[in-house]
Amino acid sequence: MNNSEGFRRNTLHLAIAVVLATPGVPQVALGQALEEIVVTAQRREESLQDIPVFVTSLQSQDLINRGIQNTENLIGNVAGIGGYSTPGTRGAASLNIRGVAAGSGANLSADPAVGMYFDGVYIGKMMGSSLDVAEIERMEIMRGPQGSLYGRNATAGAVSWVTRKPSGETGLRATATYGNYDEMSLRLHADAPAMGEVGSGLGRLALGAGFHIRKRDGWVKNLGDGPDFDEIDRTSWRIAANWQPSDAVTVDYAFDRSELDEVGSYQKVTGFTPVSADGTSRISALQQTLGGAQFFATMPGADPRIASRWIPSLNATIAAYQDAAARGEGRSGSGVVDFVPINDNWAEGHTLNINWHAGELGRFGDVTFKSISGYRRMETYVYGDLDSIDSTLDANGIGAYNDLVHLTLAQIYGGAVNAGFPPAANPTVDNLWNFIDTLGANHTKQDTLAKYQQFSQELQMIGSTEQLDYLIGALYFSDDGKYRRDAIFAAPLSGAQPQYYDNDTESFAYYAHGAYRVPAVGDRLVLSGGVRYTEERKGIDYNYGANATPFGNQPAQQLSMKDNFYNVSYDGTVTYHFTDSFNAFLRYATSFRSGGFNGEVFGNPYEEETIDQWELGFKSEWLDRRLRLNASVYQYEAEDLQIGVIQVIGGATTSSVVNAGMAKRWGTDVEILAAPMTDLTLGLAYSYIHGDYDRFPPTCTGGTPTTAPICLEANDLARRTSPSNQLSATADYTFARTAAGDFGLYLQFNWQDEFARTVLTTGILGTGDAAVPYLYHSSMLDERTLLSARLGWRNIPVGNGSLQLTLWGQNLLDDDYPTMGINFASLGLVTEQYGNPRMYGIEASYKF
Repeated sequence: MNNSEGFRRNTLHLAIAVVLATPGVPQVALGQALEEIVVTAQRREESLQDIPVFVTSLQSQDLINRGIQNTENLIGNVAGIGGYSTPGTRGAASLNIRGVAAGSGANLSADPAVGMYFDGVYIGKMMGSSLDVAEIERMEIMRGPQGSLYGRNATAGAVSWVTRKPSGETGLRATATYGNYDEMSLRLHADAPAMGEVGSGLGRLALGAGFHIRKRDGWVKNLGDGPDFDEIDRTSWRIAANWQPSDAVTVDYAFDRSELDEVGSYQKVTGFTPVSADGTSRISALQQTLGGAQFFATMPGADPRIASRWIPSLNATIAAYQDAAARGEGRSGSGVVDFVPINDNWAEGHTLNINWHAGELGRFGDVTFKSISGYRRMETYVYGDLDSIDSTLDANGIGAYNDLVHLTLAQIYGGAVNAGFPPAANPTVDNLWNFIDTLGANHTKQDTLAKYQQFSQELQMIGSTEQLDYLIGALYFSDDGKYRRDAIFAAPLSGAQPQYYDNDTESFAYYAHGAYRVPAVGDRLVLSGGVRYTEERKGIDYNYGANATPFGNQPAQQLSMKDNFYNVSYDGTVTYHFTDSFNAFLRYATSFRSGGFNGEVFGNPYEEETIDQWELGFKSEWLDRRLRLNASVYQYEAEDLQIGVIQVIGGATTSSVVNAGMAKRWGTDVEILAAPMTDLTLGLAYSYIHGDYDRFPPTCTGGTPTTAPICLEANDLARRTSPSNQLSATADYTFARTAAGDFGLYLQFNWQDEFARTVLTTGILGTGDAAVPYLYHSSMLDERTLLSARLGWRNIPVGNGSLQLTLWGQNLLDDDYPTMGINFASLGLVTEQYGNPRMYGIEASYKF
């Protein structure tokens, strides 16, 4: 079935759903009407049901029920939201929506595909974007291209976090939690009484503050030295001020800071890539090498290190590899590494929003002017292993070396034997042994410091007349980053080359958006659309230091690159309100993600990404607003998709951004919310995506002025990094109301099918004239089924406030599921990190 046939079939399914959702169901024992949800998805306050965009809105209680405290918690928790937390790096989540994904969240030179907004301020990078945030009031998730209203880097959609403003009334909200693995958290939110009166003197000033601390011991026991893996140690706080000098002017200021200082996830080795293009396994290659080494050791004049160091190290490596292969996939409760993975991150920012309601301005109608100013900065330090094989050398220099070291030693000693000489000590092998003693022979080690800061200023004119709502705006954005990577892979063969770069962006955008209600049909027909023009300049300064390897010294490399990007994004929508509670819309939208430069691949640019999407949907409420049914089907075409791939370049594993040619996909999103009886609310959300890549560029190597490069087609191996099916079901039931409080149960069921951990992994197998490009089959992440619950005793009268006690549990089925992993290509390892096991605890909340 081709894409157009699938789109037509899903459109038919949507039409059938509309017919089935008729108000003919008996209304016996139905619950209270569902509350109206007000969102700002189109940069103004509107009812969720009126806007022609598929939006998921999560209110404060929804966030608590789902355990959402940061961006990473959205993944797999909300149907249609995919992605991963970068292995080895905390606080750097890479989100994808409708199959459009970004690269690694730890890559400072990669831009997000989902536009992230914090109180209206755009967040420029994924790194540091998923730290805990204090005092979140609600979250809005917009699906599909949002280029006209949200600008660049919103090709997949946009996520907007809205924080709580000071109330101006004395209040305190405190929540304490204790759970297994000694999980402890404390949330405090306080409001001070307002000072002054609106329109009198200096006006009215309200202040508020929030503090959140969360700690948990690691759930993977460290069998070596140091703390356990996958611990939590996070702190966030926020102060906010709301000033109203008059009825027409409101000024909101906030400062927030989030910190993370914890041991990262355990990266378990679950398998190995072949050592050669013919499929030879690494364990077989090591066993053959052991036989050769044992033979070399018997030869007269043999290097004594063959018997004293090499053969014992081979035995240790074979044992470690066999143990990893035997354990295979699956969550581990314990492990050991060479370097404990640590993460030390912080992010902070100032936000200043000014609203001036100018009132009626003639033909411009009722007008409000808005200024949104933001300054943010972030720093993150990452250190430690990305694998679970202990390669620590003992006092004699013996340990489980990475297999490439053994194969290199075999080449050196075997080369001498083939030439008719004994496998004796020589300058080449002496140098390699010296490097092993100096740099070790481990597989992976991260050591990266990144700093980033950004500034943005946005001005808006928001107007409304009898028939027209409109928005006119302009945005200035600039950022700069510093990235210092001293990682080592396949030590000591690739040396320890410093990979340093500085990058920066400067962007201007001008946009307009409007919605016109056609009076000839009683305002039931609404024509809306918008356009945005963007100019963007990006630059990068590479400063790769000199690198000493066992086989020669590589000189330092410096290079500066710049490029300019221009784009016009637009959208248009036709909406018809058949009744006050049912409307359907047809939307066409475009968006773009500007090109840039891969910081971890010297002198390597990539082109901009563009997406065009058609979407047909409806929003409806039935049974006197006791049933809400929203759905849409979409089809999009993407050109030069920017995707993250795993590559081995210069002996180091890197996550880089490449342009993936073309993808044509279609899918559907459905959300249902129902109140079938008093005090019971049921929710169901489903997301489906069809299609991978229609055209993927080949991977090539070699090539000289007289010879053509060797290229392999990648279409059959490239895979979309999001599940085809995601389902989320919720139930919130207050089953007893008493004078001593109410008793309720919240249940949530999340399921998604398998998906590829990375789009593509490429490498070079062999050396010299035998080197060939190699495409690794996409490693798949298993489907997952997660059940969570909250059993609460709510609204317990205590003094002037109320108390709530809650028993909670997450992953109650103890599903063993991987969240991400790395195929290290020609470096040999395949690793996975896993989601939390069953978690449970008790929570107490008090507010007045």
